[in-house]
Amino acid sequence: MGSRMTVRLLSAGYDVTVWNRTPDKTRPLAEAGAAVAASPAEAAAGKDMVLCNLTDGAALKQVVQGPGGVLNADPLPRMLVDFATIAPSESAEIAGVLESSGVAFLRAPVSGTTTVAEAGRLTLIVSGERAVFEAAAPVLAVLGQTQYYVGSGEKSRYLKLIHQMMIAANMQVWAEGLVMGEKAGLDWQVMLDVLGNSAVASGAVKGKVPTLAARDYENPAMSMHNIAKDLDLALEAAAGVAVELPATQKVRDLYERSLTAGREWQDYSAIVLDLEERAGLEPLEDMRKTTHEEEAK
Repeated sequence: MGSRMTVRLLSAGYDVTVWNRTPDKTRPLAEAGAAVAASPAEAAAGKDMVLCNLTDGAALKQVVQGPGGVLNADPLPRMLVDFATIAPSESAEIAGVLESSGVAFLRAPVSGTTTVAEAGRLTLIVSGERAVFEAAAPVLAVLGQTQYYVGSGEKSRYLKLIHQMMIAANMQVWAEGLVMGEKAGLDWQVMLDVLGNSAVASGAVKGKVPTLAARDYENPAMSMHNIAKDLDLALEAAAGVAVELPATQKVRDLYERSLTAGREWQDYSAIVLDLEERAGLEPLEDMRKTTHEEEAK
């Protein structure tokens, strides 16, 4: 996701310096015109804006506060924008550290896949000070076709977790329906065609239909690991505001079965495989493999 965002910014004429915890990942960006820094502090020094897209709150804390982190930059950057899905409590802690040092902080979790990021069509859910959002808006517009400013503080963190709850539950129900139909003798592709063009086809579902049709779980738009992590964050955030999430808890429990089965880094739609096994079905062939074999004949 971050590499696609970087290319978008370079193409728009921005001066971009990059840093990655895995140095080899910066090589294609350097070839595209980005400068490469040896540390977050070096990347952030004197910049108008620092953009972070990391796996979780622990990684963001390390990049901001750890050795060689953003807060060691000289001079400090004006603002930091974070695109990750992290806990509201972690975000508030990071905000306090940044803002006490004079660095403005925008929380801007995104909705969309790497393909969507490549096209600059991400949806950004942003919270923080409105004046900071307005200052960042021209850069954010390069990355996201749609930007929602939802208020101050951690509001965008809560809204993104709500989004993830619904994505996960939706996929669970889709998997249940598809496997029920498969067991009853319905054609897999016919089900996808009908349901994918019906009232139950959300944008997320339409984006998942091609991979379900191909039975491609090995190239995750979102991994089982990450959706489970987001559900855990949602449950934690709900407990913090004294709200029960019984359906979300059940969905999280169901995803745990796939994690235990070793599907942690497959696409989260691979919950289909768990349900097929429990229904006594042989999983359908990976259609990509079948197509390649037919072409070779």
